[in-house]
Amino acid sequence: MAVEYPNWFSKTAEPNFKQFLSPLAGKDDLNFLQLGAFTGDASVWLAQNILTGSDCLLTDIDTWEGSDEEAHEKMNFAHVYQTYLDKVKPYPVIRHYEMTTDDYFRSFFAGQCDFVYVDADHTTVGVLLDAEHSWYYLKSGGIMAFDDYTWGDHYPMHQRPKPGIDLFLLRHSGEYEVLAVNLQYWIKKK
Repeated sequence: MAVEYPNWFSKTAEPNFKQFLSPLAGKDDLNFLQLGAFTGDASVWLAQNILTGSDCLLTDIDTWEGSDEEAHEKMNFAHVYQTYLDKVKPYPVIRHYEMTTDDYFRSFFAGQCDFVYVDADHTTVGVLLDAEHSWYYLKSGGIMAFDDYTWGDHYPMHQRPKPGIDLFLLRHSGEYEVLAVNLQYWIKKK
């Protein structure tokens, strides 16, 4: 029996992806990093619509273990991971690592990114650390997007992404241009 998972990408992120990443479509040598991949909906969209030039790469990082979020409580994350693998299999431009973002940045990451999508750990500290680690590798002119900017108002402050995102933005004030603030927060590095 097929399990239907929510496609949060199409519900909240796809319009921003179209608006801000479409100018990159078909360019060669693009390097994208996605922190948090879930079932791969954003990954497939990027592979089909943007990373169509030669020598492009999308690196997905996820534990595929879920989190304490209510939406994850009843999900079988072994099946979520298999769903991801099935979706991305046709796209050799996608590489993935099953690990925490901390482990990835300590062990594997190298190179400069054209785009970073921060959508892994939704705690304040987790988002802040992911953004700080990624910022170092984001090229000048590169885009960073934070998912779920307005998510989690019913959680205590330390369990929401927004305070971590706001702290990151304050810390790097003057180093970026704001592209969009809606359910997400999109910036372009100067």
